[in-house]
Amino acid sequence: MTNNLHVLTINEFIDSQDPNLDKEIVTLIDQYSGELVNFRKQAKPVPANGRYLYRTKINNDESIVYYKRIVTQDISIKIAEVYGDGNTDDSPEIQQLIDEMETGQVLRLDNKRYMLRSPLQINKAIKIKGSSVKSNISFPPFLITNNNDGIILNTSGVVLEGFGIYNIIWHTTSPNTFTGIKVNGIVENHINDIILRDLTIRGYHTALEVNHMCSSQIQTLKTENCKVGIHVKGLSAHNEISGNTSIMINHHYDIPGSRGIWFEGSFPKEGWRITHTNICNVYEGIYAEKASQINVNHSIIDFCRHTGIMIAEGCNNWNINSNYIALSQPGYGIFLANNAQLSALTRGNKIVDNDLFIYEHAENDTTSIGINIIGEGSFYDEVRGNSLRNFKAYDIKADTGLKTTIIHNKCLSEITPNIMGNFVTNDNLGTVCYQKAANQPLS
Repeated sequence: MTNNLHVLTINEFIDSQDPNLDKEIVTLIDQYSGELVNFRKQAKPVPANGRYLYRTKINNDESIVYYKRIVTQDISIKIAEVYGDGNTDDSPEIQQLIDEMETGQVLRLDNKRYMLRSPLQINKAIKIKGSSVKSNISFPPFLITNNNDGIILNTSGVVLEGFGIYNIIWHTTSPNTFTGIKVNGIVENHINDIILRDLTIRGYHTALEVNHMCSSQIQTLKTENCKVGIHVKGLSAHNEISGNTSIMINHHYDIPGSRGIWFEGSFPKEGWRITHTNICNVYEGIYAEKASQINVNHSIIDFCRHTGIMIAEGCNNWNINSNYIALSQPGYGIFLANNAQLSALTRGNKIVDNDLFIYEHAENDTTSIGINIIGEGSFYDEVRGNSLRNFKAYDIKADTGLKTTIIHNKCLSEITPNIMGNFVTNDNLGTVCYQKAANQPLS
């Protein structure tokens, strides 16, 4: 293929076997994108299997010349032999291009549908970005998986931004075991500085799984119709979920056992910040084991089917502040159930200025509790300034001996008593009760 400029395509140049064409810099036509590109001669060998960014030219005089594409801006997916028709498998060519990229380079997706019949493996600190799933265009870039995992991150410093990924058959139609995006750290090699931003993940068992991930950011992530929104595994610490992240199951679907954010208890976790996050229509909004120093604030857990926030075994020193938590069925707004032996580091959880509510529903309800504190390890918790309404058993209940401070809450459910607890309690009228000897109603 030539043109009126008599410029060869990349393949024509490589296949020419003509040593007279070998310049320090050659200008060629990319046969896939149609763009003019420059390749620079290299003194050292380049990867032998290069197709897009590296090429090896073997001449008829048996000389071997190595060329590397000159990259000065984002790398367009157009330079790879992909179709973007949502049917043809594009994963081998996208993987080939990713493998040829260098640390710090950016791969830009077109507004098409790319079928992945095998997961993409990312082993370098690169960025993959699309035009944004929030943009006004009707056709943002999407990766489609054919009943397999989507993207696996095996190294630090990766950025994913501005595109969607979904499984061809949603979990709500036929349950699966697949994961949309997986951060694959290990004990010996934690993964750091990951940024996941402006992404949509649909139809998997697990939207996002993070393993041994630290100092990373999850921003403006939207998961739809996945059994688990974010599954936190391994020793993952000091990460942030923010930026109006949304974890939801559509209202006409019911996925038993579904969880918005799940801190799995196989390894301890600490220092997570969950802010400005919306979780909707799951059984448990946040479920945590062995997770401490966690901040949850300015977030919404709505139409929850059982428990808004469950702080279970081995969890200490949570700060749950200024959230809206509403149940659609009988259950618990916030449930503290740490039975682990009291640690010298335990300073108590703070449950402050939250709005907890249960919607009217058709089920017989005699058990719902706004804030329920049990477990031998749930010591020194402070429950202050919360507003609670429409619960049927208690607005606030704390077991005897846990030294819970319950003060200045608006307990508005039409039940008597509203509070069961001990240590220090202020009811709606300002009456203070101190250190009940037994677990008995406070008046």
